[in-house]
Amino acid sequence: MSRRVWEELGSRQSPSWYLDPLVARQKREVNLRYIQRRTAGLEPRRVLKTDLFEDAFGEDRLLPDVFPFAQLRCGADVAYAVARSAGRRYPDLAAGIVVTDIRQSAFRSASFDLVISTSSLDHFDTRSEFLAAIGELARVLRPGGVLILTLDNPSNPLYYLLKWLSRVGAAPFPLGYAPGMRRARQDLRQAGLEPFDEDWLLHNPRGLSTLLFLALRSVLRRRADWAIARLLRVFGLLDRLPTRRFTACFQAMAARKP
Repeated sequence: MSRRVWEELGSRQSPSWYLDPLVARQKREVNLRYIQRRTAGLEPRRVLKTDLFEDAFGEDRLLPDVFPFAQLRCGADVAYAVARSAGRRYPDLAAGIVVTDIRQSAFRSASFDLVISTSSLDHFDTRSEFLAAIGELARVLRPGGVLILTLDNPSNPLYYLLKWLSRVGAAPFPLGYAPGMRRARQDLRQAGLEPFDEDWLLHNPRGLSTLLFLALRSVLRRRADWAIARLLRVFGLLDRLPTRRFTACFQAMAARKP
């Protein structure tokens, strides 16, 4: 996905209209819990988060809430419009916001103790771009540092419908290359990282739940919160089933640099 597309999206008044506020908060809480569990005992001084779209526009923001006592919290995005909006939304974090392409980033090697990349790399069109980005994230990690990575889940059958819709312009933005969990684990190892955890996150039916929640907002308006919250709890029960890898929206991995 080109920088031009993200610049255009970041310049819109409401670029994250498709994500219901309750869903965005759910996504934020799920991601934060995963990050907290997989970094238990770690006290990073320098933290990098890739992709600032959610921090600039959504209730699924993460950068303001991860390790607030870190010496440096840095956010990187390829689009100036997105980075600018994130800096305006959180002025206290603006000094750490950088415009750079994570396939060839501007950071020095071994700069960060923790790198958080939540559904960033799955917007690249090709596997070679994905591998370049993985290599860069490994490069900027210090020895002993941890990478938290989430990607679209290709084990979910609805992922392919959503990807097709995105290609024909019927979704907010195109979905790119996303390997399965096994291939992603191999890619991390080839980049010099040691995977130590994997999980499946968020079980709302992809695309279908978005349409359902938009319809509920249109019909029920202010009373829609109760109905949507109940549905989110029902969808959350899918996380307890043996089929959870097929219902999850995202696959999550944690890896450490030796």
